[in-house]
Amino acid sequence: MSKLGAIALAAMPWAIIIGLLGAALFVKPQPVGQTVSPPVRESRDHFFGLAVDGGEHIWLAGNDGKIVVSTDAGQTWFAQISGTEQHLQDIAAWDADRVVAVGNDGVVLVTENGGQQWRQADVPRSKVFNKLMRVIALPDGRALAVGAMGAMLLSTDYGVHWQRVRQEEDIAWNGVTAAGDALWVVGEFGRLAKSVDQGNTWQDIHSPVDSSLTGIAFQNANLGVAVGLDGVVLTTQNGGATWEVESSVTEEHLFDVANSPNGWVAVGNKNLVLTSDGTPHGWSSRRLSDRDLAWHTEIHYASDKFYLVGASFGIFADSQWHKL
Repeated sequence: MSKLGAIALAAMPWAIIIGLLGAALFVKPQPVGQTVSPPVRESRDHFFGLAVDGGEHIWLAGNDGKIVVSTDAGQTWFAQISGTEQHLQDIAAWDADRVVAVGNDGVVLVTENGGQQWRQADVPRSKVFNKLMRVIALPDGRALAVGAMGAMLLSTDYGVHWQRVRQEEDIAWNGVTAAGDALWVVGEFGRLAKSVDQGNTWQDIHSPVDSSLTGIAFQNANLGVAVGLDGVVLTTQNGGATWEVESSVTEEHLFDVANSPNGWVAVGNKNLVLTSDGTPHGWSSRRLSDRDLAWHTEIHYASDKFYLVGASFGIFADSQWHKL
């Protein structure tokens, strides 16, 4: 074999390698199979607020600005683009089109088309700290949002514009509800406040506890329940003129309470529910499931069911828990 032939033979493996590398760089592989899309609701999601419009629509709002909606009572879900990465603490709906969500850093989001487009509203802000915990949608386009630094923000035009209706103070308001013509809020240090003029002015109400209250609900203008940390349950039968401490049935934190024609249900830490049949007295406790210790931050009653949201989402009806 000549010297030139030997050189060519020695170079042949490198030529093959270089050719294969070229093919790898310039030949685009064809996709095989279908692209797998992540589920709309993932196990790592935490939803802190929910809205049920009384029909088929359910909205959930939670971590990293995530909003999902179901238009068939929870059978299927669709993700919506909120435009924020702030954790959303609550969401409320006037109807199937007009919805408002609130959350960390004082963010307020509104939509007029069922969430196809969300936009951020301009709201009064504290120079110290901003976090909105709860929002309630009221008749005639009114809404009240409450949160840190004594935030009480009122809207009269379906969330487009907001005004502060109470002076800023170092307290967090954690819950809000309507009772007939009155509005109620609860917060840190056992604080209770009431408005009888659609949220424009507020009166502080004496509380028998100094621990944080987190949720409040009324069955009618007179009969109400407030719940809080360390298993606190307060009841009133005279429209909130006086409040009484119920005998403790749990030491777990309670985060919200709701009522139905058949009784009351409070939710909180470690998958706990408190129930009281008919009256706000005689509470009993149970866990929704022995297989997990999920916490729940909010509860709503609609269409003969209690809807619970938090580390898990589901329906509590006829004393049975259905995780969705």
